[in-house]
Amino acid sequence: MKRVLVMAIFMTAALYAEKADVLDAKIKKSYGGSYIAYVKIRHHEVDFNDFVSEWEIQDQNGTPLTRRLEAGPKPGKEVFESDLIGFRIPQGTTKLIFKAKCSKDGFGGKEFIIDLSSQESNISQTHY
Repeated sequence: MKRVLVMAIFMTAALYAEKADVLDAKIKKSYGGSYIAYVKIRHHEVDFNDFVSEWEIQDQNGTPLTRRLEAGPKPGKEVFESDLIGFRIPQGTTKLIFKAKCSKDGFGGKEFIIDLSSQESNISQTHY
């Protein structure tokens, strides 16, 4: 009976393990051909060892284009926004895939994809 109870506890804990999800992402053209990315990420931070440690942008083939390291836990914030200034999009890139990484569970949460072939006209110029 104890063995069944222990197994049930571990299985329940696995169900509640939460990876970081990218809820939204936007990009804007900046100066000199570079871009700025804005993301919204959700992750329930259980403790100071379980937080969003970074997020990255990949092309349509899964090749990383750039990444943003996060400073550490954000207690009390299940959803937070982050940005990355000055990255470039290689010619021929048709999609940008945004992924977030949890310090405990790694990558694997919900991704957000921007299809550049349908979004290119909606990418706005940033003015400072």
